[in-house]
Amino acid sequence: MAFMDYNIMGNSKFTGLDNFGNVLFDVEWWQSLYNSMRYCFLVISLTFLPPVILAILLQEVPSGKILFRTIFYLPAVITGLVTMLLWKMFYAPSEAGALNCVLMMVPAVVYVAFGLVLLVVCVQFGRRLLFHDAFKPGVAFIIAGFVLCYSSISLASPILFPSGEHMIHWAIMFVPRLFNTLPEPYQWLSNSNTAMIACVIPMVWAGMGPGCLIYLAALKGIPDDFYEAADLDGAGFIDKILFVVFPILKPLIIINFIGVFIGAWMSSANILAMTAGGANTEVAGLRIFYEAFTYLNMGPATAMAWLLGFMMIGFTVYQLRILSRLEFKTTGKK
Repeated sequence: MAFMDYNIMGNSKFTGLDNFGNVLFDVEWWQSLYNSMRYCFLVISLTFLPPVILAILLQEVPSGKILFRTIFYLPAVITGLVTMLLWKMFYAPSEAGALNCVLMMVPAVVYVAFGLVLLVVCVQFGRRLLFHDAFKPGVAFIIAGFVLCYSSISLASPILFPSGEHMIHWAIMFVPRLFNTLPEPYQWLSNSNTAMIACVIPMVWAGMGPGCLIYLAALKGIPDDFYEAADLDGAGFIDKILFVVFPILKPLIIINFIGVFIGAWMSSANILAMTAGGANTEVAGLRIFYEAFTYLNMGPATAMAWLLGFMMIGFTVYQLRILSRLEFKTTGKK
């Protein structure tokens, strides 16, 4: 089908590599691939690491562990489409929308403080990694901290940085505006600056519970002797996470990373339900869907699918080669 001018009514013609050539010079296809990369980055950064962090925090809860685990797992029992439609109601672009109703009562200083807290936490992790000569992960943590800080503060940009304002007036009014709230509700799904992350947030809400339970089960397999040895060496809480927990969970993290990465490239149904590809959110999978089933261009759509498939196969082979060099360990009691 990828090598033909395919007609579902018959009389299809063989066209050779024309479909692949047309796809390679299709600007909209490359834009959809770029959107897929944006979406994949957001999915990995927001849905991949938080379950690990949540599992570590739940492991340290002194009481009520079963209650908290149940609460975090409950969103997973809701059907995916229902989750998307529920959050679409939360994103209503008016003051009556649940999310806007909450955010319009939060002053700008809260966004700034939350961003600075995220920055400090990431810098602390990065500093400990740099101290132990782990240069690349350390720099990655520090960069991630600045990105998270900027993302949090940008939510308050309509309050702190009104458009068309003179620089002198902005400097004078900056401190008083820290205690102001949003002047108007966000247009979450129609604004290209917020639409993509708005499609990812429901996945974070629904996916943290199941992912957290997997990591909790793995944390149970870490012997207490490792933590006691770390205490004797003077390791702090951050050191235990970086040099005790993460090395042991590394194989599981890589396996889940492969699944999350591939799933992020294939989860176009979420965007279809939320924005239908509007506000610059049309990803590669959604582009293929529209090309095949809306415009009935089966040949180009199949060529796009093959190109996307080869990209996923190449990434998976690379990750599996890394995984093959890892050493899996099990613990047991005599």
